Amino acid sequence: MTRSLLALAFALSAFASPALAVDALRLGELLGDWQGTGTVASGTDEPGRIRCKITLRATARDTNVVEGRCATSEGSDVFALELFEGEAGAVSAENRLGEPGNLPAALVGTLEPGLLTLKGEGIAALELRRIGDELALSIVSGQAERPGRMDVTLARVAP
Repeated sequence: MTRSLLALAFALSAFASPALAVDALRLGELLGDWQGTGTVASGTDEPGRIRCKITLRATARDTNVVEGRCATSEGSDVFALELFEGEAGAVSAENRLGEPGNLPAALVGTLEPGLLTLKGEGIAALELRRIGDELALSIVSGQAERPGRMDVTLARVAP
C-alpha cells in the first residue's frame, strides 16, 4: 500500500500544482521545479517519510505536463501526467506513461478559490491548497482493502 500511495502521491502532487489557477494565480506562475517532504501511511502502519520532486512545464498544445519522482525508505517511483483545464473550474489529467500501474489512467476534479479537489479510480480524495508560497497536498486512498493517507508540503526550487 505504501508503494501505491507513493506512486499516487507524486503523480497527484504534480497534477495538483497547475490546477491552482484561481484567486488571480495563473498557471504560468507554477511552471518550474517543486520539491517537498511529508508523511505517508497505510492501514495501521506508522507513518513514514516521503520526499517528492516535480517539474511542471508547458507544452506546445496549450496543456501542461508534470513529471516527477517520489521516494520513501521502501523505494521510489516516477510519473508523468498531462493536465487539461476545462470550463467552469473543471480539471482533468491523463497518465502519460501508458501502463497506469499504481496510478489511475485519468483523474477529474474541480477548482474552488485556493483549493483543487480530484478523484480517480482508487482515490477517495485529493486536496491541494495554496498556502503562501507553498502547496499543501493531501491524498486519501479510496480502496477499502488498502486504506492509506499521504500529506506533503511542496516548495518551489530556486533556479
